[in-house]
Amino acid sequence: MREVWVIGKNTYKEILRDRILYGLLVFALLLIGVSLALGELSFAEQTRISANFGLTGIHLSAVILSIFVGSTLVSREIDKKTILTLLVRPVSRVQFVAGKALGLSLVIATLVSGLALVLVAVLSYLGMELNLILAGALIGVLFESLVLLGITLFFSSFTTPMMTVVFSASLFLIGHWLGSLRFFAEKSQSLEFSVMSQVVTAIVPDLENFNWREYVIYADPIPLSQVLWAGVNAFAWFGLLIVLTAFIFGRRDFA
Repeated sequence: MREVWVIGKNTYKEILRDRILYGLLVFALLLIGVSLALGELSFAEQTRISANFGLTGIHLSAVILSIFVGSTLVSREIDKKTILTLLVRPVSRVQFVAGKALGLSLVIATLVSGLALVLVAVLSYLGMELNLILAGALIGVLFESLVLLGITLFFSSFTTPMMTVVFSASLFLIGHWLGSLRFFAEKSQSLEFSVMSQVVTAIVPDLENFNWREYVIYADPIPLSQVLWAGVNAFAWFGLLIVLTAFIFGRRDFA
């Protein structure tokens, strides 16, 4: 466990020095600023518009960080041959993958927490009553980012960073479209389409399970059972994908 923590801590520090992190920070802050400007067009809905845009900015920043940084998390070490100096030490490949995942997870949590403080300040200024619903929506963003990170690391274990981004982004879009896919499958008369939809829904995580922005916008409490189930779902997917990543990664030859 100590080896995983050391790798995770070094990965965390390395990513914090990456310029893409600051670009995402600026992007999210601009989106929150735009929400304030658009909110001025409708005084009655200003807080809802600001909350929606703010959460969207935080969500997109976390997703981009999970996919784009996660796609090069392992390949960068392979290209620079620095992985060879790590693996000659008493560090297994499973510990290496887990440490890398831990480091990026901490960066995502740091980014979400920092942007959440900005959003809370904005919503407080607008007079919105803050409660645990906003915290629940942010936890949902973290859960989704965890699943996407697992997906990205899985693809990065056997393909190039470019293809990893393509595959991960595609699954991100499909994961938010599964509800519509089920709807169309129920209405369709095609057996092939119905079977295909069942296969897709079985192997692709439903990312809409972590989307709780509407609860914040309409001030509806998020059911605790839904939060707990989403947490179990997220960590189960993440654990499975990390195990698969380590299995494939352990069979690669870096010499």
